[in-house]
Amino acid sequence: MAAAQPATSLLLVSGLSEFHCPGPPPSPDLTALLCGGNSLLALLTEAQAAALRDLLPVQHIHAAGLVCTPGLVDLHVHLAGGGGEAGPASRTPEAALSQLIQSGLTTVVGVTGTDSVMRSQENLVAKMQALREDLTALHWCGSYRLPPPTATGSVQRDLCLLPSCVGVGEVAVADHRGSAPTSQDLLRLGLEARVGGLLGGKAGLVHVHMGPGPEGLEPLRQALAQSFGQLPISTFHPTHMGRNAWLVQQGDSWLRDGGSLDVTAGSQEQALAALGSWRAEGAPMGRVTVSSDAYGSLPVFDKGGRLVGYDVAAPDSLLRLLRALVGQAGWPLAEALPLMTSNPAAVLKLPHKGRLAVGADADVLLLEPSSLEVRYVIAQGRVVKTPEWTLGGMFERGPGIRPKQPPTEAG
Repeated sequence: MAAAQPATSLLLVSGLSEFHCPGPPPSPDLTALLCGGNSLLALLTEAQAAALRDLLPVQHIHAAGLVCTPGLVDLHVHLAGGGGEAGPASRTPEAALSQLIQSGLTTVVGVTGTDSVMRSQENLVAKMQALREDLTALHWCGSYRLPPPTATGSVQRDLCLLPSCVGVGEVAVADHRGSAPTSQDLLRLGLEARVGGLLGGKAGLVHVHMGPGPEGLEPLRQALAQSFGQLPISTFHPTHMGRNAWLVQQGDSWLRDGGSLDVTAGSQEQALAALGSWRAEGAPMGRVTVSSDAYGSLPVFDKGGRLVGYDVAAPDSLLRLLRALVGQAGWPLAEALPLMTSNPAAVLKLPHKGRLAVGADADVLLLEPSSLEVRYVIAQGRVVKTPEWTLGGMFERGPGIRPKQPPTEAG
C-alpha cells in the first residue's frame, strides 16, 4: 500500500469555507493554503491557488466548503500505555497511530503515570520516537512518584540532552497512588525543572496530577511561598483540575495569579462545568489547556480504597469536547479551539504549533462545518488521513487503515 506523500512535495488545499485559528481571522477571500516541507507556506485566494496549480506540480485537495483549523495539541497522552491498578492484565494498550490521527491529534506529549516499573522511560521514549515519523511527539520524564524516573539520570539532564523532553510529570499530588510529596519536594523538583528548561531552551514545567485529596493545590502554593519568589507560578502545570468543585474554585485563583492549568476532556461533564465556570467568572482562559489522558487507566475507588470500576481513556475526547463546547454549551468555535491548540502550544513553548500562519508547522485539520467531523488530517505537511483512509502503524489492520510499510534494504 502506498504511504502518505513525501514531506518535500507541495500540498495545495483549496475551496475552504473559512479558517478558524487563534488570533485575528484571515481575510475572507483567503480560502486556500499551500504547504511545503513541514511548513505552511502561504494562505491564498482561489485565483492564486488556480494559478499555482497551472505553474507547479502540486498535490491538490479540493476541500469543498470544509473548515480549516490547526491540528490539535494534546499534552497528556499515555503513549506507551498505562494503568495496572487491577493487576498486570489491566495494563492499558499503547497508542495506535491511526487512532491518534483520526482524533485530530498532530502533536502529542507522552506521559507515564501510576506504573513506572513496567512502563519505563525507555518504553516511552521508544514509542515517542516511532510516532515522530508521522506526528510531532514529545514527552514528559518522570511519573506519579518521586524521585522521578528519567532516561539519563536526572530531570535536568533529560531536559538538556533529550530534544523531546519538555518537563517532568505527571507527579501525583493529593493521590494515594503517589509518593506524598512535601512542599519542599515540589520546590526542589520545580527548581530542577526550571533550570533544566533554561539550559535546554525548553518549557521546563512540572506537570502535576491533581488527585481527589482535600489538600488540592495547597502543596504547590506552599512550594512557591518557600521559594520566596524565586520560582514562578508558571513552573507548575496542574492537570485534572475539573475533578471536583474545590479544585475548580482553587483553579480560578490559580489562573488569576498567573498560573496555567489543564482539564481532562474525557470527563466531559466535569470539563464543561469547570471551563464554563472560569469563563463566566472572567478568568484568563488563555492559560487553560485541555488534554485527553488517552490510553491512561480510569480506576474508580470507593471510600475504603477498594477498586470498584475500571476503564481506559479514549484519544478522541478532545474532539468530542470541542463539539460539546460548540454544540451544547454554545461557545464560538474560535473561543473553544485555543484550549486544545494555541494554549497548550504556548504553555509548552512550541511557537510553530497550534496556529495557522505562514511559517507555522503544517499541522492542519479539515472539518465538516456543522458536525466538526474530521475529513482530512495533515501532519508535518503530509496527508495522513482522507475520507477514504487513515495512516496506521506497521501492524495495524482494519477498514480504511493504510499501514506503514517497513523499510527495505536495496539489493
